[in-house]
Amino acid sequence: MASMGAFLLLFLIGGTAVLANRATRGWLDTVGQGVNVLVFLNDETTTDQAEQMVALLRRTPGVAQVQQVEPAQALARLRDAELRSSGSTAWMDDLDPGYFPRSLELALTPTSDVSQRSAQLAERLRSLPGVVYVDAMSDGVARLGAWIQFGQRLGWVVVFALIAAATLFLIGMVVRGRETRCQDAQILLMLGETKKLARMPSNVLLAAAGLVGASLGLLTLRLAWPPALASVERWLGLVPSVPPSLGLGESALCLVLAPALGWVSGYLSTPVCDLADA
Repeated sequence: MASMGAFLLLFLIGGTAVLANRATRGWLDTVGQGVNVLVFLNDETTTDQAEQMVALLRRTPGVAQVQQVEPAQALARLRDAELRSSGSTAWMDDLDPGYFPRSLELALTPTSDVSQRSAQLAERLRSLPGVVYVDAMSDGVARLGAWIQFGQRLGWVVVFALIAAATLFLIGMVVRGRETRCQDAQILLMLGETKKLARMPSNVLLAAAGLVGASLGLLTLRLAWPPALASVERWLGLVPSVPPSLGLGESALCLVLAPALGWVSGYLSTPVCDLADA
């Protein structure tokens, strides 16, 4: 029973760590979908010319999204933001609908070097005809890149640390039950069984414990992970996302590795009992 609990804990912690790492990367990707480069066009740039630039930029490697913003749309955004923050837009009543220039908003694929890529892309865009000003939004982009890099490293550290802790716990449980398994093997030897058959009960028992523990761990993750992730996202104030899950191939691999690990654990822990042939 203790061995089954150890396997359950191992796969539960390992699976939770992997899923949490994937969820964290999903949050970082969502954060990275903001505007990284803002391109202002001159008044002579027509809508067709702006659409051609959008089509060209969408084919640029590393650009995830491009959106054309019309002057009236930019003014409406400012009005909405001011209304949410202060509750009044009276000072904007005299603004002309064409107060803002036509612009393009670029969102880059979030990576740890997004700050350098944003600056390089902005430098190239400044030489295009019709472009008045390019804002690489370097401060925000640099912070985003730092958070992405930190999140990726922290995620992998947590994954390996939790899996290592669960593995050590499993080893401790197997070692603690070694004496009982040795006594059972000695009894079988005295009854005339060979050394190989004397070890068999321990191997089968731990293999079964591994299979049952892994199955319960996967079932628990499937049922408990989505509501747990939703609670964390509500607590952090994040937009709800589709919870990541383990694929069928990954689940099948766990169900194969668990009994194999149990079998090997039983075999390696029993020979230290100095079994002798009958």
